[in-house]
Amino acid sequence: MNEFKIHRAVISVWDKTGILPLSRLLESRGVEIFSTGGTFTKIKEAGINVRKIEELTQFPEILGGRVKTLHPAIFGGILADVRNPLHIADLESTSVQPFQMVVVNLYPFSETYHSADKNPDQIVEMIDVGGPSMIRAASKNYHNVIVLSNPNQYDEFHERLEKNEITTEYRRSLAAEVFKNTARYDSEIAEFFHGKTPLPTSPRLMMDFTQLHSLRYGENPDQAAAIYAPTGNPNWEAFHQIQGKEISYNNYIDCMAVYQIISDFEISTPACVIVKHTNPCGFGIGHTLVEAYGRAVQTDPVSYYGGIVGVNQPVDESLAEEMAKTFLECIVAPSYSEKALEILSKKKNLRLLVPVQTDLKCEWEFRNFGRGLITQAAQVSDENEVAWRVVTETKPPAQLMTSIRIGWKLVRHVKSNAIVLCNESGTVGIGAGQMSRVESLKISIGKAEEAGLSVNGSTLASDAFFPFRDSADMASQHGIAGIIQPGGSIHDREVIDACNEHGMFMIFTGKRVFKH
Repeated sequence: MNEFKIHRAVISVWDKTGILPLSRLLESRGVEIFSTGGTFTKIKEAGINVRKIEELTQFPEILGGRVKTLHPAIFGGILADVRNPLHIADLESTSVQPFQMVVVNLYPFSETYHSADKNPDQIVEMIDVGGPSMIRAASKNYHNVIVLSNPNQYDEFHERLEKNEITTEYRRSLAAEVFKNTARYDSEIAEFFHGKTPLPTSPRLMMDFTQLHSLRYGENPDQAAAIYAPTGNPNWEAFHQIQGKEISYNNYIDCMAVYQIISDFEISTPACVIVKHTNPCGFGIGHTLVEAYGRAVQTDPVSYYGGIVGVNQPVDESLAEEMAKTFLECIVAPSYSEKALEILSKKKNLRLLVPVQTDLKCEWEFRNFGRGLITQAAQVSDENEVAWRVVTETKPPAQLMTSIRIGWKLVRHVKSNAIVLCNESGTVGIGAGQMSRVESLKISIGKAEEAGLSVNGSTLASDAFFPFRDSADMASQHGIAGIIQPGGSIHDREVIDACNEHGMFMIFTGKRVFKH
Protein backbone atom coordinates (compact mmCIF):
# COMPACT_ATOMS: atom_id res chain seq x y z
CA MET A 1 0.00 0.00 0.00
CA ASN A 2 1.14 3.57 -0.69
CA GLU A 3 0.80 6.30 1.92
CA PHE A 4 0.90 9.24 -0.46
CA LYS A 5 -1.81 11.72 0.60
CA ILE A 6 -3.06 14.74 -1.31
CA HIS A 7 -4.17 17.69 0.84
CA ARG A 8 -3.71 20.70 -1.46
CA ALA A 9 -3.72 21.00 -5.25
CA VAL A 10 -3.11 23.70 -7.84
CA ILE A 11 -5.28 23.42 -10.97
CA SER A 12 -4.65 25.77 -13.90
CA VAL A 13 -5.34 24.38 -17.36
CA TRP A 14 -5.82 25.61 -20.91
CA ASP A 15 -7.41 22.37 -22.10
CA LYS A 16 -10.29 21.90 -19.66
CA THR A 17 -11.26 18.44 -20.93
CA GLY A 18 -12.16 16.25 -17.93
CA ILE A 19 -11.31 18.93 -15.38
CA LEU A 20 -14.71 18.94 -13.66
CA PRO A 21 -14.83 15.17 -12.92
CA LEU A 22 -11.24 15.41 -11.67
CA SER A 23 -12.06 18.39 -9.46
CA ARG A 24 -15.13 16.64 -8.02
CA LEU A 25 -12.98 13.60 -7.28
CA LEU A 26 -10.47 15.72 -5.40
CA GLU A 27 -13.21 17.58 -3.54
CA SER A 28 -14.74 14.27 -2.44
CA ARG A 29 -11.36 13.34 -0.98
CA GLY A 30 -11.17 16.58 1.01
CA VAL A 31 -8.47 18.12 -1.19
CA GLU A 32 -8.20 21.92 -1.00
CA ILE A 33 -8.16 23.23 -4.59
CA PHE A 34 -6.54 26.49 -5.71
CA SER A 35 -7.03 27.77 -9.24
CA THR A 36 -6.65 30.69 -11.65
CA GLY A 37 -8.59 32.62 -14.28
CA GLY A 38 -10.90 30.66 -16.53
CA THR A 39 -10.15 27.39 -14.75
CA PHE A 40 -11.29 28.88 -11.44
CA THR A 41 -14.50 30.19 -13.05
CA LYS A 42 -15.35 26.85 -14.64
CA ILE A 43 -14.79 24.89 -11.41
CA LYS A 44 -16.64 27.47 -9.32
CA GLU A 45 -19.66 27.56 -11.65
CA ALA A 46 -19.90 23.77 -11.36
CA GLY A 47 -20.49 24.17 -7.62
CA ILE A 48 -17.13 22.71 -6.60
CA ASN A 49 -15.20 24.22 -3.70
CA VAL A 50 -12.23 26.12 -5.09
CA ARG A 51 -10.12 29.08 -3.98
CA LYS A 52 -8.29 31.69 -6.03
CA ILE A 53 -4.53 31.63 -6.19
CA GLU A 54 -4.67 35.30 -5.21
CA GLU A 55 -5.71 34.29 -1.70
CA LEU A 56 -2.28 32.75 -1.28
CA THR A 57 -0.18 35.30 -3.13
CA GLN A 58 -2.10 38.36 -1.92
CA PHE A 59 -1.34 39.72 -5.36
CA PRO A 60 -3.79 40.06 -8.28
CA GLU A 61 -3.37 38.61 -11.75
CA ILE A 62 -1.75 41.32 -13.88
CA LEU A 63 -0.55 41.95 -17.42
CA GLY A 64 -3.55 40.20 -18.91
CA GLY A 65 -2.78 36.99 -17.06
CA ARG A 66 0.94 36.92 -17.86
CA VAL A 67 1.64 37.03 -14.12
CA LYS A 68 -0.56 35.03 -11.76
CA THR A 69 1.30 32.03 -10.32
CA LEU A 70 4.91 33.25 -10.27
CA HIS A 71 5.11 33.77 -6.51
CA PRO A 72 6.99 32.14 -3.56
CA ALA A 73 3.68 31.16 -1.94
CA ILE A 74 3.03 28.93 -4.95
CA PHE A 75 6.51 27.74 -5.88
CA GLY A 76 7.62 27.36 -2.28
CA GLY A 77 4.63 25.06 -1.73
CA ILE A 78 5.37 23.06 -4.90
CA LEU A 79 9.15 22.74 -4.46
CA ALA A 80 9.27 22.05 -0.73
CA ASP A 81 10.81 18.64 0.02
CA VAL A 82 8.99 17.79 3.24
CA ARG A 83 11.56 15.08 3.96
CA ASN A 84 14.10 17.85 4.53
CA PRO A 85 13.96 19.54 8.00
CA LEU A 86 15.48 22.73 6.56
CA HIS A 87 12.65 22.98 4.02
CA ILE A 88 10.09 22.45 6.77
CA ALA A 89 11.69 25.24 8.79
CA ASP A 90 11.56 27.57 5.77
CA LEU A 91 7.87 26.80 5.22
CA GLU A 92 7.07 27.55 8.83
CA SER A 93 9.05 30.80 8.88
CA THR A 94 7.30 32.05 5.72
CA SER A 95 3.83 30.64 6.50
CA VAL A 96 3.85 28.68 3.23
CA GLN A 97 2.04 25.36 3.07
CA PRO A 98 3.13 22.55 0.75
CA PHE A 99 1.19 21.30 -2.26
CA GLN A 100 0.95 17.62 -3.09
CA MET A 101 -0.60 17.96 -6.53
CA VAL A 102 -0.26 20.16 -9.62
CA VAL A 103 -2.71 19.87 -12.53
CA VAL A 104 -1.50 22.11 -15.36
CA ASN A 105 -1.50 21.88 -19.13
CA LEU A 106 0.06 24.49 -21.37
CA TYR A 107 -1.06 27.16 -23.77
CA PRO A 108 -1.40 25.63 -27.28
CA PHE A 109 1.75 27.15 -28.71
CA SER A 110 2.26 24.44 -31.34
CA GLU A 111 -1.26 24.70 -32.73
CA THR A 112 -1.01 28.49 -32.86
CA TYR A 113 2.46 28.44 -34.39
CA HIS A 114 1.39 26.06 -37.18
CA SER A 115 -1.84 27.91 -37.85
CA ALA A 116 -1.87 29.82 -41.13
CA ASP A 117 -3.98 32.72 -39.82
CA LYS A 118 -1.97 33.75 -36.72
CA ASN A 119 0.44 36.69 -36.68
CA PRO A 120 3.70 36.79 -34.67
CA ASP A 121 2.16 38.72 -31.77
CA GLN A 122 -0.60 36.13 -31.39
CA ILE A 123 1.96 33.34 -31.47
CA VAL A 124 4.09 35.02 -28.79
CA GLU A 125 1.08 35.26 -26.47
CA MET A 126 0.80 31.47 -26.62
CA ILE A 127 4.24 31.05 -25.04
CA ASP A 128 3.36 29.73 -21.59
CA VAL A 129 5.66 30.86 -18.77
CA GLY A 130 3.99 30.03 -15.47
CA GLY A 131 2.62 26.68 -16.64
CA PRO A 132 5.95 25.11 -17.64
CA SER A 133 7.53 26.53 -14.50
CA MET A 134 4.93 24.90 -12.24
CA ILE A 135 4.98 21.47 -13.86
CA ARG A 136 8.78 21.44 -13.99
CA ALA A 137 8.91 22.39 -10.32
CA ALA A 138 6.41 19.68 -9.42
CA SER A 139 8.36 17.14 -11.48
CA LYS A 140 11.61 18.03 -9.76
CA ASN A 141 9.84 17.37 -6.46
CA TYR A 142 8.12 14.14 -7.58
CA HIS A 143 8.87 12.50 -4.22
CA ASN A 144 6.36 14.91 -2.67
CA VAL A 145 4.16 16.12 -5.53
CA ILE A 146 2.17 14.42 -8.29
CA VAL A 147 1.84 16.32 -11.57
CA LEU A 148 -0.86 15.77 -14.21
CA SER A 149 0.05 17.64 -17.39
CA ASN A 150 -2.37 16.08 -19.88
CA PRO A 151 -6.10 15.22 -19.66
CA ASN A 152 -5.34 11.71 -20.92
CA GLN A 153 -3.67 11.02 -17.55
CA TYR A 154 -6.79 11.65 -15.46
CA ASP A 155 -8.38 8.21 -15.80
CA GLU A 156 -5.30 6.31 -14.66
CA PHE A 157 -4.87 8.74 -11.77
CA HIS A 158 -8.47 8.10 -10.70
CA GLU A 159 -7.96 4.32 -10.82
CA ARG A 160 -4.72 4.52 -8.86
CA LEU A 161 -6.21 6.89 -6.30
CA GLU A 162 -9.06 4.46 -5.66
CA LYS A 163 -6.54 1.64 -5.16
CA ASN A 164 -4.19 3.80 -3.10
CA GLU A 165 -1.43 3.25 -5.67
CA ILE A 166 0.03 6.73 -6.15
CA THR A 167 3.50 5.23 -6.01
CA THR A 168 6.86 6.95 -6.29
CA GLU A 169 7.45 5.14 -9.60
CA TYR A 170 4.15 6.41 -10.96
CA ARG A 171 4.91 10.00 -9.91
CA ARG A 172 8.38 9.71 -11.45
CA SER A 173 6.89 8.52 -14.77
CA LEU A 174 4.56 11.53 -14.82
CA ALA A 175 7.55 13.77 -14.16
CA ALA A 176 9.39 12.23 -17.10
CA GLU A 177 6.44 13.04 -19.36
CA VAL A 178 6.61 16.66 -18.24
CA PHE A 179 10.25 17.08 -19.18
CA LYS A 180 9.78 15.35 -22.54
CA ASN A 181 6.85 17.63 -23.35
CA THR A 182 8.48 20.84 -22.18
CA ALA A 183 11.58 19.96 -24.22
CA ARG A 184 9.39 19.72 -27.32
CA TYR A 185 7.52 22.88 -26.32
CA ASP A 186 10.74 24.85 -25.96
CA SER A 187 12.20 23.47 -29.20
CA GLU A 188 9.20 24.73 -31.18
CA ILE A 189 9.47 28.14 -29.52
CA ALA A 190 13.16 28.24 -30.43
CA GLU A 191 12.26 27.32 -34.01
CA PHE A 192 9.70 30.15 -34.08
CA PHE A 193 12.23 32.72 -32.94
CA HIS A 194 14.95 31.40 -35.23
CA GLY A 195 12.70 31.06 -38.26
CA LYS A 196 10.97 28.10 -39.87
CA THR A 197 13.74 27.39 -42.38
CA PRO A 198 15.25 24.02 -41.34
CA LEU A 199 18.93 24.33 -40.58
CA PRO A 200 20.34 20.88 -39.72
CA THR A 201 23.84 22.26 -40.29
CA SER A 202 23.42 24.70 -37.39
CA PRO A 203 25.37 24.04 -34.16
CA ARG A 204 22.46 22.25 -32.50
CA LEU A 205 19.57 20.12 -33.81
CA MET A 206 16.26 19.96 -31.97
CA MET A 207 13.80 17.40 -33.32
CA ASP A 208 10.85 15.70 -31.70
CA PHE A 209 8.77 12.79 -32.99
CA THR A 210 5.87 10.78 -31.59
CA GLN A 211 5.37 7.10 -32.37
CA LEU A 212 2.42 6.42 -34.62
CA HIS A 213 2.67 2.67 -34.19
CA SER A 214 5.15 -0.15 -34.10
CA LEU A 215 5.84 -2.28 -37.17
CA ARG A 216 5.94 -6.08 -37.29
CA TYR A 217 9.71 -5.88 -37.77
CA GLY A 218 12.37 -3.94 -39.65
CA GLU A 219 14.43 -5.00 -42.64
CA ASN A 220 14.65 -8.49 -41.09
CA PRO A 221 12.44 -10.35 -38.58
CA ASP A 222 14.94 -9.95 -35.72
CA GLN A 223 14.90 -6.13 -35.97
CA ALA A 224 12.34 -4.11 -33.99
CA ALA A 225 10.83 -1.17 -35.92
CA ALA A 226 8.32 1.66 -35.57
CA ILE A 227 7.11 4.70 -37.51
CA TYR A 228 7.09 8.18 -36.00
CA ALA A 229 5.35 11.43 -36.88
CA PRO A 230 6.50 14.97 -36.15
CA THR A 231 5.23 15.83 -32.67
CA GLY A 232 2.56 18.50 -32.75
CA ASN A 233 1.23 17.30 -36.11
CA PRO A 234 -1.34 14.64 -35.13
CA ASN A 235 -2.77 14.42 -38.66
CA TRP A 236 0.58 13.58 -40.26
CA GLU A 237 0.23 10.71 -42.72
CA ALA A 238 2.84 10.03 -45.38
CA PHE A 239 0.63 7.62 -47.31
CA HIS A 240 -3.12 7.15 -46.95
CA GLN A 241 -3.79 3.41 -47.09
CA ILE A 242 -7.03 2.43 -48.84
CA GLN A 243 -6.71 -1.33 -48.51
CA GLY A 244 -4.26 -4.16 -47.88
CA LYS A 245 -2.28 -5.65 -45.03
CA GLU A 246 0.01 -3.74 -42.71
CA ILE A 247 2.72 -1.72 -44.42
CA SER A 248 6.14 -3.11 -43.55
CA TYR A 249 9.38 -1.27 -42.87
CA ASN A 250 10.73 -2.23 -46.30
CA ASN A 251 7.44 -1.21 -47.93
CA TYR A 252 7.67 2.27 -46.42
CA ILE A 253 11.22 2.72 -47.72
CA ASP A 254 10.31 1.48 -51.21
CA CYS A 255 7.11 3.53 -51.35
CA MET A 256 9.11 6.64 -50.56
CA ALA A 257 11.48 5.78 -53.41
CA VAL A 258 8.50 5.32 -55.75
CA TYR A 259 7.03 8.66 -54.73
CA GLN A 260 10.31 10.51 -55.22
CA ILE A 261 10.79 9.02 -58.69
CA ILE A 262 7.27 9.49 -60.03
CA SER A 263 7.12 13.05 -58.65
CA ASP A 264 9.87 14.02 -61.10
CA PHE A 265 7.56 13.40 -64.07
CA GLU A 266 4.79 15.71 -65.25
CA ILE A 267 1.25 14.36 -64.82
CA SER A 268 0.40 15.39 -68.39
CA THR A 269 2.14 12.26 -69.73
CA PRO A 270 1.15 8.89 -68.21
CA ALA A 271 4.19 7.44 -66.43
CA CYS A 272 4.85 4.34 -64.36
CA VAL A 273 7.78 3.15 -62.27
CA ILE A 274 8.37 -0.21 -60.62
CA VAL A 275 10.77 -0.33 -57.67
CA LYS A 276 12.58 -3.21 -56.01
CA HIS A 277 14.79 -2.52 -52.99
CA THR A 278 14.62 1.27 -53.60
CA ASN A 279 15.98 0.93 -57.16
CA PRO A 280 13.76 1.32 -60.22
CA CYS A 281 13.72 -1.94 -62.15
CA GLY A 282 11.49 -0.52 -64.87
CA PHE A 283 10.05 2.79 -66.05
CA GLY A 284 7.74 3.60 -68.91
CA ILE A 285 5.64 6.35 -70.44
CA GLY A 286 2.79 5.97 -72.89
CA HIS A 287 -0.45 7.38 -74.25
CA THR A 288 -2.23 5.60 -71.38
CA LEU A 289 -1.21 4.26 -68.00
CA VAL A 290 -1.71 0.73 -69.30
CA GLU A 291 0.91 1.42 -71.99
CA ALA A 292 3.25 3.01 -69.44
CA TYR A 293 2.84 0.08 -67.03
CA GLY A 294 3.43 -2.46 -69.81
CA ARG A 295 6.56 -0.64 -70.87
CA ALA A 296 7.88 -0.55 -67.26
CA VAL A 297 7.23 -4.29 -66.88
CA GLN A 298 8.97 -4.97 -70.21
CA THR A 299 12.28 -3.62 -68.87
CA ASP A 300 12.58 -6.43 -66.34
CA PRO A 301 9.71 -8.93 -66.58
CA VAL A 302 11.25 -11.07 -63.83
CA SER A 303 12.22 -8.54 -61.14
CA TYR A 304 8.96 -6.58 -61.23
CA TYR A 305 7.20 -9.53 -59.53
CA GLY A 306 6.56 -8.50 -55.91
CA GLY A 307 7.50 -4.90 -56.68
CA ILE A 308 6.16 -1.51 -55.65
CA VAL A 309 4.40 0.27 -58.52
CA GLY A 310 3.91 4.02 -58.77
CA VAL A 311 1.92 5.97 -61.35
CA ASN A 312 1.44 9.71 -61.82
CA GLN A 313 -2.27 9.57 -62.77
CA PRO A 314 -5.37 7.96 -61.22
CA VAL A 315 -5.60 4.18 -61.55
CA ASP A 316 -8.47 3.28 -63.88
CA GLU A 317 -10.25 0.03 -64.64
CA SER A 318 -7.94 -1.01 -67.48
CA LEU A 319 -4.78 -0.54 -65.44
CA ALA A 320 -6.29 -2.30 -62.44
CA GLU A 321 -7.07 -5.34 -64.59
CA GLU A 322 -3.44 -5.51 -65.74
CA MET A 323 -2.04 -5.05 -62.25
CA ALA A 324 -4.32 -7.74 -60.86
CA LYS A 325 -2.68 -10.35 -63.10
CA THR A 326 0.44 -10.61 -60.98
CA PHE A 327 1.71 -10.32 -57.41
CA LEU A 328 2.56 -6.77 -56.35
CA GLU A 329 3.32 -5.52 -52.84
CA CYS A 330 2.02 -1.94 -53.09
CA ILE A 331 0.56 0.51 -55.58
CA VAL A 332 1.15 4.23 -55.10
CA ALA A 333 -1.18 6.49 -57.08
CA PRO A 334 -2.88 9.89 -56.70
CA SER A 335 -6.30 8.17 -56.67
CA TYR A 336 -8.26 5.10 -57.81
CA SER A 337 -11.51 4.86 -59.73
CA GLU A 338 -14.41 2.97 -58.11
CA LYS A 339 -14.13 0.22 -60.71
CA ALA A 340 -10.37 -0.05 -60.13
CA LEU A 341 -10.95 -0.42 -56.39
CA GLU A 342 -13.53 -3.12 -57.04
CA ILE A 343 -11.06 -5.09 -59.16
CA LEU A 344 -8.08 -4.65 -56.84
CA SER A 345 -10.10 -5.39 -53.70
CA LYS A 346 -10.06 -9.06 -54.74
CA LYS A 347 -6.35 -9.06 -53.90
CA LYS A 348 -6.92 -8.38 -50.22
CA ASN A 349 -3.25 -8.21 -49.21
CA LEU A 350 -2.34 -5.72 -51.93
CA ARG A 351 -1.65 -2.35 -50.35
CA LEU A 352 -3.25 0.58 -52.18
CA LEU A 353 -1.70 3.88 -51.14
CA VAL A 354 -2.22 7.55 -51.90
CA PRO A 355 0.77 9.82 -51.18
CA VAL A 356 0.06 12.82 -48.95
CA GLN A 357 2.33 15.27 -50.70
CA THR A 358 2.44 17.95 -48.00
CA ASP A 359 3.63 15.39 -45.44
CA LEU A 360 6.21 13.82 -47.75
CA LYS A 361 8.14 16.97 -48.54
CA CYS A 362 11.48 17.22 -46.76
CA GLU A 363 14.34 19.60 -47.39
CA TRP A 364 16.92 17.59 -45.45
CA GLU A 365 18.06 13.98 -45.16
CA PHE A 366 19.44 12.30 -42.05
CA ARG A 367 21.40 9.11 -41.45
CA ASN A 368 22.74 7.38 -38.39
CA PHE A 369 26.42 7.75 -37.75
CA GLY A 370 26.87 5.52 -34.71
CA ARG A 371 24.90 7.36 -32.05
CA GLY A 372 25.27 10.55 -34.02
CA LEU A 373 23.72 11.86 -37.22
CA ILE A 374 25.01 13.12 -40.51
CA THR A 375 22.79 15.41 -42.56
CA GLN A 376 22.55 16.76 -46.06
CA ALA A 377 20.18 18.89 -48.09
CA ALA A 378 17.81 16.81 -50.21
CA GLN A 379 18.82 17.07 -53.87
CA VAL A 380 16.17 18.55 -56.10
CA SER A 381 15.49 17.37 -59.62
CA ASP A 382 17.65 19.16 -62.18
CA GLU A 383 15.43 20.86 -64.75
CA ASN A 384 18.08 23.42 -65.76
CA GLU A 385 19.07 22.22 -69.21
CA VAL A 386 20.65 25.60 -69.90
CA ALA A 387 23.66 24.38 -67.91
CA TRP A 388 24.06 21.27 -70.10
CA ARG A 389 26.99 21.27 -72.53
CA VAL A 390 27.40 19.12 -75.61
CA VAL A 391 31.13 18.34 -75.53
CA THR A 392 31.41 16.12 -78.63
CA GLU A 393 31.48 16.75 -82.35
CA THR A 394 28.25 14.78 -82.74
CA LYS A 395 25.19 16.59 -81.42
CA PRO A 396 22.20 14.79 -79.84
CA PRO A 397 19.36 14.58 -82.40
CA ALA A 398 16.05 16.14 -81.38
CA GLN A 399 14.23 12.80 -81.52
CA LEU A 400 16.44 11.46 -78.72
CA MET A 401 15.83 14.30 -76.26
CA THR A 402 12.89 12.51 -74.60
CA SER A 403 15.08 9.47 -74.01
CA ILE A 404 17.91 11.66 -72.67
CA ARG A 405 15.62 13.48 -70.23
CA ILE A 406 14.05 10.26 -68.94
CA GLY A 407 17.47 8.75 -68.31
CA TRP A 408 18.81 11.82 -66.51
CA LYS A 409 15.73 12.06 -64.25
CA LEU A 410 15.87 8.37 -63.38
CA VAL A 411 19.58 7.88 -62.83
CA ARG A 412 19.63 10.04 -59.70
CA HIS A 413 17.26 7.54 -58.06
CA VAL A 414 19.47 4.50 -58.78
CA LYS A 415 22.11 3.37 -56.29
CA SER A 416 25.64 4.23 -57.42
CA ASN A 417 27.43 3.34 -59.48
CA ALA A 418 24.36 3.87 -61.67
CA ILE A 419 23.78 3.38 -65.39
CA VAL A 420 20.38 3.81 -67.04
CA LEU A 421 19.74 2.96 -70.69
CA CYS A 422 16.59 4.48 -72.22
CA ASN A 423 14.64 4.93 -75.39
CA GLU A 424 11.76 7.31 -76.04
CA SER A 425 9.23 5.16 -74.15
CA GLY A 426 11.19 4.24 -71.02
CA THR A 427 14.04 2.20 -69.63
CA VAL A 428 15.88 -0.44 -71.64
CA GLY A 429 18.32 -1.59 -68.98
CA ILE A 430 19.43 -0.53 -65.50
CA GLY A 431 22.70 -1.25 -63.70
CA ALA A 432 22.84 -0.35 -60.01
CA GLY A 433 25.08 -0.44 -56.98
CA GLN A 434 28.28 -1.79 -58.47
CA MET A 435 31.81 -1.04 -57.36
CA SER A 436 32.83 -0.03 -60.89
CA ARG A 437 30.87 1.94 -63.45
CA VAL A 438 31.76 -0.37 -66.31
CA GLU A 439 30.26 -3.29 -64.34
CA SER A 440 27.00 -1.35 -64.01
CA LEU A 441 27.03 -0.80 -67.77
CA LYS A 442 27.58 -4.54 -68.36
CA ILE A 443 24.61 -5.32 -66.10
CA SER A 444 22.33 -2.78 -67.84
CA ILE A 445 23.17 -4.23 -71.25
CA GLY A 446 22.71 -7.77 -69.95
CA LYS A 447 19.32 -6.94 -68.41
CA ALA A 448 18.18 -5.46 -71.72
CA GLU A 449 19.24 -8.58 -73.61
CA GLU A 450 17.45 -10.81 -71.08
CA ALA A 451 14.27 -8.78 -71.57
CA GLY A 452 14.52 -8.93 -75.36
CA LEU A 453 15.06 -5.18 -75.67
CA SER A 454 17.55 -3.64 -78.05
CA VAL A 455 20.10 -1.18 -76.71
CA ASN A 456 20.91 -0.12 -80.26
CA GLY A 457 20.03 3.57 -80.59
CA SER A 458 19.36 3.96 -76.88
CA THR A 459 20.86 6.69 -74.68
CA LEU A 460 23.00 6.17 -71.60
CA ALA A 461 22.73 8.18 -68.37
CA SER A 462 25.43 7.99 -65.71
CA ASP A 463 25.09 9.49 -62.21
CA ALA A 464 28.79 10.46 -62.03
CA PHE A 465 31.70 10.94 -64.41
CA PHE A 466 33.47 8.14 -66.28
CA PRO A 467 36.98 7.69 -64.90
CA PHE A 468 38.21 6.08 -68.16
CA ARG A 469 37.07 5.54 -71.74
CA ASP A 470 36.23 1.85 -71.30
CA SER A 471 32.50 2.51 -70.75
CA ALA A 472 32.28 4.70 -73.86
CA ASP A 473 34.00 2.00 -75.90
CA MET A 474 31.61 -0.67 -74.62
CA ALA A 475 28.58 1.55 -75.25
CA SER A 476 29.67 2.07 -78.84
CA GLN A 477 30.12 -1.68 -79.40
CA HIS A 478 26.43 -2.17 -78.53
CA GLY A 479 25.12 0.68 -80.68
CA ILE A 480 24.28 3.12 -77.88
CA ALA A 481 23.75 6.52 -79.49
CA GLY A 482 25.15 8.78 -76.80
CA ILE A 483 25.77 9.61 -73.18
CA ILE A 484 24.57 12.13 -70.60
CA GLN A 485 26.76 12.45 -67.51
CA PRO A 486 27.98 15.11 -65.03
CA GLY A 487 31.56 15.37 -66.33
CA GLY A 488 34.41 16.46 -64.09
CA SER A 489 36.92 13.61 -64.41
CA ILE A 490 40.62 14.28 -64.94
CA HIS A 491 40.18 11.91 -67.89
CA ASP A 492 37.22 13.78 -69.44
CA ARG A 493 39.30 14.52 -72.55
CA GLU A 494 39.99 10.80 -73.01
CA VAL A 495 36.27 9.95 -72.76
CA ILE A 496 35.31 12.78 -75.14
CA ASP A 497 37.87 11.58 -77.66
CA ALA A 498 36.43 8.05 -77.42
CA CYS A 499 32.92 9.34 -78.16
CA ASN A 500 34.22 11.36 -81.09
CA GLU A 501 35.98 8.30 -82.49
CA HIS A 502 32.72 6.33 -82.30
CA GLY A 503 30.46 9.12 -83.58
CA MET A 504 28.57 9.27 -80.29
CA PHE A 505 27.25 12.43 -78.65
CA MET A 506 27.98 13.27 -75.03
CA ILE A 507 26.34 15.85 -72.76
CA PHE A 508 27.92 17.20 -69.59
CA THR A 509 25.29 18.38 -67.08
CA GLY A 510 27.80 19.78 -64.59
CA LYS A 511 25.86 18.20 -61.72
CA ARG A 512 26.64 14.89 -60.02
CA VAL A 513 23.59 12.89 -58.87
CA PHE A 514 25.36 10.18 -56.89
CA LYS A 515 23.15 8.10 -54.57
CA HIS A 516 25.31 6.34 -52.00
